[in-house]
Amino acid sequence: MSIRVCGTTCLKGVIEVQGSKNTVLPIIAATILTDGISRIHNCPDISDVHVMCELLEILNIKTYYKDHLLVIDTRNITYAPLPCELTCRLRSSVLLLGAMLGRWGKARIGSPGGCTIGVRPIDIHLEGFYKMNVDISVENNILSCNCYQLQGCDFNMRYPSVGATENLLLAASGAQGRTILRGAAKEPEVIELCNYLNSIGVLIDGIGTEVLVIKGSGCLKSADYINVYDRIVAGTYMLIASAIPSDIILTGIDDIHYIKNIINVCARLGLNVVRAYNTLRVQSIGDVGAGDFATGTYPEFPTDLLPVLIAVLLKSQGKSCVTETVFENRFSVVNELRKLGGRLNVIGNSVYIERSDRIIGGMVDATDLRQGAALVAAGLMASGCTIINDASYIKRGYENIVKDLNDLGAEITYI
Repeated sequence: MSIRVCGTTCLKGVIEVQGSKNTVLPIIAATILTDGISRIHNCPDISDVHVMCELLEILNIKTYYKDHLLVIDTRNITYAPLPCELTCRLRSSVLLLGAMLGRWGKARIGSPGGCTIGVRPIDIHLEGFYKMNVDISVENNILSCNCYQLQGCDFNMRYPSVGATENLLLAASGAQGRTILRGAAKEPEVIELCNYLNSIGVLIDGIGTEVLVIKGSGCLKSADYINVYDRIVAGTYMLIASAIPSDIILTGIDDIHYIKNIINVCARLGLNVVRAYNTLRVQSIGDVGAGDFATGTYPEFPTDLLPVLIAVLLKSQGKSCVTETVFENRFSVVNELRKLGGRLNVIGNSVYIERSDRIIGGMVDATDLRQGAALVAAGLMASGCTIINDASYIKRGYENIVKDLNDLGAEITYI
């Protein structure tokens, strides 16, 4: 699948921001801990969600999806190993380890997959499991975890990994005794998972802080969940709006707390943001302000938006620098932007960007989800048309980026 996008001079219209990908996937995994029927509202219609449902089906969990409602029935759940051919299709499959350990005290899954944005080891996940009395072995890309009795522990996380925090929360929810996670991640997705786990019967203190105290339970009941909006999708459209004369209304944003960091960066770029009830109105004249920017763990600017920010800064009024502090391979977008005339230079974990007087459409390749979205942004800024190959990556996290941008007047289509 490819996307063809042509340069545009203005964007105007309304976009309903989809439900959050990064929030819903760990909550889907958490339903393994429950007995009953769970309903997840505002669930995005993306490929990662559907692959996760395929994995649940292997555990004899029934799933039903329609109109952004995901129904999960765990009443007949049974243990089974999870094959590599499915787990390798998304990174979040690793969260099934913690959920299965919390439910059965054992798990056997293939290596997780997802976007190629660095090594992304799961050593912190496994160190935490080991402290919970879990024996771990790896052979032929199969990870096996077993324990006689999953035991709560006091664990210091040497880095606030979101995935490790979520995985250890899931395991601790079914462990005996109390678990203390020190140095935990504080991202919105972790907060939402904690709130969901509380709703099914887990006791968690310290939500939103770096120290989480979890008291699990052997009897967890299903609960409904209303998914929050996707802050990365909202941020993508806000960044694009800063580079192209725009007057856009983003709906479904009932609380801006989770995206204040993104709004602050967009304001530096020249975007005007006005909140009204559950909408954001974003306006710009398309003149992008230059500057130095850096990613970081929440509440800093999210690493997932770094590729889009780099693309937008090609239109900045001077020289800019973006420094990546989370992953070591977030700069795959640079070579593709150079094909379109971008002037960029990578030194260490920073990319230096000069204003490109003319971005010219061409053929580029998406290599991961967020890099693909950045190439769409570049295509909108370019003169002529751009073909983005391997656009299936983009559908892992954006329900329909083509429709959304068409609704704003862009000339963009799947081919």
